[in-house]
Amino acid sequence: MEEDNEVRTWADIIAEQMVEKKKKAKYICHGMWTPSGFFHLGNSRPEIFTPYSVAHALENLGHKTEQHFILDDFDPVDKVPEGLNIKEEDREQFIGYSCATAPSPIPGFKTWAEAFIYDVKSVIDDYGVKPIFYSAYETYKEGKFDKIIVEALNKSVQIVTTWNKIAGSDKQKNFLPVKVVCEQCKKIHFTDAISWDGKLVGYKCSACGYEGKVKPEKGKVKLHWRVHWPAHWQLYGVDFESAGKDHFSKGGSVDVSQAIAKEVFGIEPPFQTPTEFIQLGKEKMSGSRGNLFTLKDWISVANPESFRYLNFSRKPNGVIELNLRDNSFLIAMDEFERAERIFYGKEHAQSEKLDKKIARSYELSLLGKPAKEIPQRISYSFSILLSQLFDAEKNIADVEELMLNTAHIGRKLNSEEKTTVQNQLKRTKNWIDKYAPDQYKIKFLEDTSAAKGTISANVKELFKEIAAMIDKAKNADELQTKIYELTKSKNMAPKEMFQALYSILIGKQFGPKIGTLIFALGKERVKKRLLEM
Repeated sequence: MEEDNEVRTWADIIAEQMVEKKKKAKYICHGMWTPSGFFHLGNSRPEIFTPYSVAHALENLGHKTEQHFILDDFDPVDKVPEGLNIKEEDREQFIGYSCATAPSPIPGFKTWAEAFIYDVKSVIDDYGVKPIFYSAYETYKEGKFDKIIVEALNKSVQIVTTWNKIAGSDKQKNFLPVKVVCEQCKKIHFTDAISWDGKLVGYKCSACGYEGKVKPEKGKVKLHWRVHWPAHWQLYGVDFESAGKDHFSKGGSVDVSQAIAKEVFGIEPPFQTPTEFIQLGKEKMSGSRGNLFTLKDWISVANPESFRYLNFSRKPNGVIELNLRDNSFLIAMDEFERAERIFYGKEHAQSEKLDKKIARSYELSLLGKPAKEIPQRISYSFSILLSQLFDAEKNIADVEELMLNTAHIGRKLNSEEKTTVQNQLKRTKNWIDKYAPDQYKIKFLEDTSAAKGTISANVKELFKEIAAMIDKAKNADELQTKIYELTKSKNMAPKEMFQALYSILIGKQFGPKIGTLIFALGKERVKKRLLEM
């Protein structure tokens, strides 16, 4: 089994462990998120993609699954995220209300929750993930938690005893594990439950000073989140759930909630695994601080399958480091493309076992079934060049010709492949415009006066010979080789020639392969430039 683990993904292993532990007609994979701020890639990993990965692996084993995404919109708005530009004096209208009842801070939406949930619902289908969305607020209002709330109140002493034992805390015996919606100001954040007589919960609100009693039903009361969590496991019959690694510390929320599930509610907690953060530029993303990159942002610069691959190919307990402004993002793109080549046997990793593991991660990352032959794609690195020189819509024929001349494809593109290439060009152009460092930005140099003075007479003499070679070369690789051989035959370092060419063509000392660059810029335009020098 240990050897077999080396060729399976982490999701395959968890799926098999779940099936071995408990046979079910349908497995429920769960995620929860409070829509108090912007939803970003860091949220999506534990709450959507880790449960999705396990559900997908279970389905591959022939089992039925259901993925839930609980919108914890009964939770209060406790602060206003950066980036909303809401003045301090205007924040009172939001703070303390549940996310489901606070007004929207963004025009076009009715509530706070609705505004922030939109970024999830509007794009998640593009990633091939179709969870069932549940509003916690609506579920409470429908009375589905009423019996569990009464049970928790009746067993509040037992909950406190379990909590203190597991967490090492000193919560008072008279603590009641609920928050009440104030009848007067309608806020939930500032209330404390102070009594329970078996029928009514007494409470005090520190926001408006109101004191009252309510029957704990139909959304008037919400469970404390460490009880609210196992209550969801009980209500939905959850089999798998992940969460951020901080919840899994010894005596933390996972340990407490699991103990409450077993000792108070008498249920087995689901299989849980910690998921690490996705860090943006070495920092943890935060929906309230505004340091984030969203699912919508990702598909504006890369295909959704590449993000799926990140999740399948990396164990959840490992940090994913991303920086859109350096080559760590490009490395992630290269990894997905390499996985594709390995899947189709066009390239191999260090071992056969690693080949199989990478191929399995690639297979799971696809939005559909794998094609019989390796797809004709444009690599991300090559599309960085082409997206700056060609319009994706108007110049697709020129792009196709260049891809043929540079051996990036072996035949003409069909209509579906053309659309894929156009989408890739649009995405890389977005990356160039929004995030790329200057070293990746390329355009034909209009004014060569500065570059001209830095080039030796010997190099300029060879420009004429290179101009003559351009028409004769059948493709970019052949031209690259001929330029290299010419400089060597003249006892000149090829590096000196390549730097001179980059200098007069794009105003840099480096760039893509010179043969490819010449074909991409246009042979006639480059010939003219060489002869002018």
